[in-house]
Amino acid sequence: MSIAMVVFMLAPIGWPQTGNGQNTQTVGTVPDSQSNPPQEMPQNPPLSGLDPPSLGPLFPTRSFFVPGAHVSEALDTNVGQTSGNSAVNGVTRALGSLMLQKVGGRYVTALDYVGGVAFYTGFSPSVTQIQQFDAEQKILWRTGALTVRDRFSYLPEGSFGFGVYGESGAYNLGLGGIGYVGGSLGQGLGGLFGLGEFASLSQEPRIDNLSVVDVVQSLSARSSITVAGGYEIVHFTDNTANFIDSNQITAQVGYNYQLTRRSQIAVIYGFQDFQYPNIPGSSFDTQVINVLYGYRISGRMDFLVGAGPQFTSINNSAAFGGSSNQVTLSARAALRYRFPRTLVGIYFDRYDSAGSGYFAGAVSNVVRFSVSRPLTRLWSATADIGYAHSSALQPTLAGPLPPSTNTFQYVYAGAAVHRPLGRHFALFFSYQFDDIWFNGSSCSAGTLCGSAPRNVAAVGLDWHPRPMRLD
Repeated sequence: MSIAMVVFMLAPIGWPQTGNGQNTQTVGTVPDSQSNPPQEMPQNPPLSGLDPPSLGPLFPTRSFFVPGAHVSEALDTNVGQTSGNSAVNGVTRALGSLMLQKVGGRYVTALDYVGGVAFYTGFSPSVTQIQQFDAEQKILWRTGALTVRDRFSYLPEGSFGFGVYGESGAYNLGLGGIGYVGGSLGQGLGGLFGLGEFASLSQEPRIDNLSVVDVVQSLSARSSITVAGGYEIVHFTDNTANFIDSNQITAQVGYNYQLTRRSQIAVIYGFQDFQYPNIPGSSFDTQVINVLYGYRISGRMDFLVGAGPQFTSINNSAAFGGSSNQVTLSARAALRYRFPRTLVGIYFDRYDSAGSGYFAGAVSNVVRFSVSRPLTRLWSATADIGYAHSSALQPTLAGPLPPSTNTFQYVYAGAAVHRPLGRHFALFFSYQFDDIWFNGSSCSAGTLCGSAPRNVAAVGLDWHPRPMRLD
């Protein structure tokens, strides 16, 4: 769920608002004591950092706790994501959520949990768990910050385009994630720490856990450095289709220089190591050098573009084709713009990924477009479109696909409208289309031959009480 949607739900239940609907407080600020004024975080954070500037309504510096409950009913034309399927299944989802922010001294703690079950009619398994937990701890000092983050999920499908209710990418798991204290785990970290799963095949539950530690340190009024390291595991729990598990180590260091009040440049060096536990003797590592340029107008616009070489070293045994080296292009671009009533985002990433469970490594090109805006005083709308194209880095000698298949494409497009019902409830209607196709036959997986279009329409209800103050 987007930051705007979180504010939409919380605004009717107790936060002070200005005339344009934005909160009167600042975000990511930490008071030295209860009696001193808050210290604002930079409005133009380093390009190589993991925290983008906020364009949406800002959350208060108060400590608070918000529980929630969410139910929805959906009709799904292709739950199993199989070719030629025409069956329509009902899907009922019942979820609970907890959102906590604790501000004290120079420390900020944020926790965000959403979890529950999905009930399917006419499909096996008939009951599936949905779990996601985001945690973030910030330690601030006058010239920098240390942040520890963790994102855990247990989902029946991949996270790219899959939402809380399974209908719209605009409703990604986590009620805004950790974005309300300046972080971005709930929104998906960009660059080398971005998503590694870009498609789903049937209902294959998987555990995905990403842990990241990053430091931002100012060197002068114009320059700063960032250092980040992370570890991610993806494990398919049932794995009836022989999907490929992966472990990923990522390290990144960056230098940033502010050209003007609104523009920056940065240089990033990154290293990644990919391991595949169920394919012994298959691994690869990647070294990336990117030059970034960014232009930001506080609260209005965030533009970033960068590119550079990507050096890939495949370290395989002879049984998996032996070792080899490749040089490809890594690139990243993002544009977010807030109009008076509309927030638009366009994103592009190209980098080596874990392979989404299909390949033992892939070069992935990912494009996303999102938009949100109020329609009337009560109704608001969100839409999200995504496309991913992944090419195998090495021959597909293991996994759910035959050796002739070396690329896949996945696309989704979703939209939702929502409105408050009183002070504690919100109603939504949503629709999403998605499809996946491969460049070769994948009949050996037993579930898919060609494309597998899917349509999901849903109606749901959210409940949130008044935020509970913790200070």
